[in-house]
Amino acid sequence: MAAGDVRISPGYNWIESAEVITNGTTSVTAFKIPKGTVVEHALLISKVAGTGAANITVGDADDPDGFIEAADHTSAAGTVFGDAIAELGVYLKKATGATSGFAIAPTYYAADASCLVVLSAAGTTQGTWIVVLKGYRITPHA
Repeated sequence: MAAGDVRISPGYNWIESAEVITNGTTSVTAFKIPKGTVVEHALLISKVAGTGAANITVGDADDPDGFIEAADHTSAAGTVFGDAIAELGVYLKKATGATSGFAIAPTYYAADASCLVVLSAAGTTQGTWIVVLKGYRITPHA
């Protein structure tokens, strides 16, 4: 390509979800995030509450709470995290500590990654959660 040339990269919506049973402080891989994915939003939905004092986070290997910072492991079934900006991790905020306004900032993955779910403490009874990441994929040119 020469200066001023344009090549169109096809893109499409991307959404991935998984049901995850926590495993104490050992991270659980919910699913893969493919190369070329832009993650715009994350949700964590309680299906079966766990017991014991612990927070649950969603992120990747570089930042285990990059998508969802700290959801209460004992939350009742149907409780949703990620529906308020204050619950989102740094991957999805324009500014650290942002709690309101238009603070959403998408994250681009230049290489394959894994979406991880992990507890801050072992928990007495493991909980069951639905993890959802939403965004879009682009097909980069070689």
